[in-house]
Amino acid sequence: MKKRLLVFFLALFTIQAMAQNRTITGTVTDADADAPLPGVSILVKGTNTGTITDIDGNYSVDVTDPSAVLVFSYLGYGKMERAVGNNSEINVALEAEESALSEVVVTAFGLEREKKALTYTTQEVNTEELTQARELNVVNSLSGKVAGLSINRSGTGVGGSTRVVLRGNRSISGDSQPLYIVDGVPAKGIETINPDDIESINVLKGPNAAALYGSRANNGAIVVTTKRGSEGGFKVSLNTSYMFDQPLIMTDFQNEYGQGSNGVYSPTSEFSWGPALDGSTVAHWSPDPNRATDSYSYSAQPNNVSDFYQTGHNLATTLAISGGNDRNQTYFSYTFTDAAGVVPGNELGRHSINLRLTNKLTDKLTLDSKINYIRQDIDNQLSTGENYRNPTRHILRLPRNITTSDISNFEYIDESGLLRQNYFNPGSNGGANPYWAANRNLKNNTFDRIVAFSSLNYEVTDGLTVLGRVSMDRTFSTGEEILYNDSYIIAQNGYYGVSQAESMEINTDFLVSYEKSLSDDWYFNINAGGNSRINRNSSLSSNTGQNMVVPNYFALSNTSQVVSSYGVGSPKDVNSLYAFGQLAWKNAIFLDITARNDWSSTLPKENWSFFYPSVGLNAVISDLFEFPSWFTFAKARGSFAEVGNDTDPYQLQRTAAFAAGGIGGYVSLSTQLPNTNLLPETTRSIELGADLRFLDNRLGVDFTYYKTNSFDQLFTVALPVGSGASSFFTNGGDIQNEGIEVVLNITPVRRADFDWNITTNFARNISMVNEINDERPSIVVGSDFLREFRIEEGLPFGEVYSRGYLRNDDGAVIVGDNGVPLTTAGKTVRVGNYNPIWTGGIQNTFKYKNFTANFTIDFRQGGSISSFTNAVIYADGVTEETLYGRDGGLIFGDNFMSDETAVMQLADGSYVPNTIETTAELFWVNMGGRNAPIGEVFSVSATNIRMREAVIGYAVPASKLEGLPLSSVSISFVARNLFFFLNEAGNIDPDVTTGTSASAVGFDSFAPPTARSFGFNLNLGF
Repeated sequence: MKKRLLVFFLALFTIQAMAQNRTITGTVTDADADAPLPGVSILVKGTNTGTITDIDGNYSVDVTDPSAVLVFSYLGYGKMERAVGNNSEINVALEAEESALSEVVVTAFGLEREKKALTYTTQEVNTEELTQARELNVVNSLSGKVAGLSINRSGTGVGGSTRVVLRGNRSISGDSQPLYIVDGVPAKGIETINPDDIESINVLKGPNAAALYGSRANNGAIVVTTKRGSEGGFKVSLNTSYMFDQPLIMTDFQNEYGQGSNGVYSPTSEFSWGPALDGSTVAHWSPDPNRATDSYSYSAQPNNVSDFYQTGHNLATTLAISGGNDRNQTYFSYTFTDAAGVVPGNELGRHSINLRLTNKLTDKLTLDSKINYIRQDIDNQLSTGENYRNPTRHILRLPRNITTSDISNFEYIDESGLLRQNYFNPGSNGGANPYWAANRNLKNNTFDRIVAFSSLNYEVTDGLTVLGRVSMDRTFSTGEEILYNDSYIIAQNGYYGVSQAESMEINTDFLVSYEKSLSDDWYFNINAGGNSRINRNSSLSSNTGQNMVVPNYFALSNTSQVVSSYGVGSPKDVNSLYAFGQLAWKNAIFLDITARNDWSSTLPKENWSFFYPSVGLNAVISDLFEFPSWFTFAKARGSFAEVGNDTDPYQLQRTAAFAAGGIGGYVSLSTQLPNTNLLPETTRSIELGADLRFLDNRLGVDFTYYKTNSFDQLFTVALPVGSGASSFFTNGGDIQNEGIEVVLNITPVRRADFDWNITTNFARNISMVNEINDERPSIVVGSDFLREFRIEEGLPFGEVYSRGYLRNDDGAVIVGDNGVPLTTAGKTVRVGNYNPIWTGGIQNTFKYKNFTANFTIDFRQGGSISSFTNAVIYADGVTEETLYGRDGGLIFGDNFMSDETAVMQLADGSYVPNTIETTAELFWVNMGGRNAPIGEVFSVSATNIRMREAVIGYAVPASKLEGLPLSSVSISFVARNLFFFLNEAGNIDPDVTTGTSASAVGFDSFAPPTARSFGFNLNLGF
């Protein structure tokens, strides 16, 4: 029934559109060369209706309103608008002139400004590619396209979160990620937003660009505008994309030795240090009493890891309808997304409904409203890292002789009738059947999000407008976790838990704007407004613990004691007043001034008010002086900004928590002492830049230098034992980020039937910890079995320490009596820093007749990654690197690890070159493993170059669609993350981390394999 209604709905709009359509034809030429221009975009203004010219510069487009206006645009040429009127043929000649430089971008509060008037750096992203080479998380599509933007994906599979950082980390204990703005109001992220609804994305880099958005924008802002309705009748479009995800198993596994240790086979061993795989008959490992045989062939299984993974997919379909007249416009879209990851059972379903209404209530009063509802269901979002529920942890450790057919039979019923896990080491502390982890350790999450706003804009008089707006971003989520009995140490008797959480942000703001031209040379605008932000959240969870009475009956009542907890959340209120203005002279020199004051409920009353200003100056030099004809455009800019920042709630009082137990429960005080004199954080930034363009805009260079210092950081200081608390929350620190960014645009070929454009970006950032605190010059932000992530005074942000080789005064590695290097007892050896030396990207765009192609390559030079994955699987003996020296004969520093100088210590304390032989097993077991791995051995370079994205498309000429109920048809073959040109990390993807915190970057721990995505995109216009 639903399908019939959808067909009827589409047919109704198609018939209506055909009944009102009028066809406009014409030719577009180059005004200078008097030659036809193919690939010119023709758009009916205010709508999504449009077409492109064919090889001869001809076009045909349908309009439904005599008052319609056609907009002609082409790369490197000025835009032209022509009213349709009573014409049936409109021919235009486009000029490659300075008017092509009058780009308009969306800035603070949704206001549009000419890009040449900006006093700070912003970079726009082509949104067409977002809907073609589609990502589940739209943020991932920005990789390699924005200078200074760093993106890391968490290893949680489909629907996973992303860490985004612009121009380096600024916060010691807080968040360094940018603020997201959607349609002029703050949003709690854009990861679930539908790419088909996005009109534009602008990246405002750093405090200078984003100061007006308040304390959360000291890390920059990503500004998104979504589509509105169109004038001149209805338009229906259908966009479908299907992407396949193939796992890239980059680890090289050895296939010569199997289960056991010291060359001896053991059917219960979790290691692959056994005898050579010779096909002999050995005892079967399975504890299943119902198995068909007690023995099997001891042979190599080269595909037992890759067999576990599957081909994932991402299918997304969007139906969009827009229409209206000069007073009322409507935009509606519905998107359904069905996706599955490369790990079996990891699936996502997402529904997105978007409705936007724009109504001109009177000639002076306009109402703009939008509601976007998103429902997302994720089955089995992956646990990350060392979590024993992570199936990737178990599949990578699988001994090389275990067959897929045997291990995939992951469960059995024992003699007592209980369900048991089929694993070769029952009850293991750290091991599990990977298929059991994927099928019997389950986690399901449902996510409902509503994003809505409504605004009224009233034009009081010529040049004076008043805007009032209210917005809400509300999320409600529920979760269910099921662990079957016999999940060993994590849930030997099973586990069942449910949870729910709610978070909401409400923003109410107003803005009064006035603009006026004082004379032919002078112009000014001034704006004043205020904002009230309310954040509320709460959570509730209950579980059975590991005391389920009836095995595998998953209900909260099936336990001797339900464990429940309720979180009151982190309420916060921030009120703000702000003002900003611009003074322009001859539309060539622009002076910007902004000021904002915030009042935050999380700071003490004496300090809860904090003020911060910014000032910027910009001169379009090419409009002031005469330049040679080959020098098209020149602009210089500079700005200074200061941005304040508050902290999380509950830092001003010592908090208490209730816990079950005893007669009436327990009350415990937090171990962190509050600070009633907290100050707001402050970030000061300067930025200088220049935008130069040459040869009729065929060559352009945008250069930026910046320097930011973040003072009065908020963090904890350790207290002595016996003080009654473990830490004290205080201010201090100075984190400095200094760097350059370069964006280079080149058009090597611009001809009538062929166009080639190259966009490259380069960024270099140096993040230094100038100061922390006299009482605490070093802070451990995060730690794990392998390493400590530290912030240290006088060193770059994010130093990583681990256990390392024990060395003598000359730096030589000291070797023990067994031929294995001696190592430090603690994590005292610096093993790296994740921050890159530089990053960059290259986009090549080709247009030939009705064909287009775009290729994106991104670069990362420098930085390091600490691999816990390798520490464990090398100690397990499953990788190719563990083959050398299985029979002994390894001499560290000689025929093994020859880049190191190794010595033996004699009885008299002197040192001589190492000559002690050892074995591969002895070396890797001592260097790796789970509990005390040596990070110096397992740290690698993060340098890589990858083919990030490829899109090859074809647009069917309008002449071929005559007589069909279609206004446009385009199809694209798309791919993402195709391959690495260079990856010095070997079997590790440097982009994937265990989470999105600052300490998670540069840490590899059993992430699912990187996926290569490829497929197609089909777009139909009616």
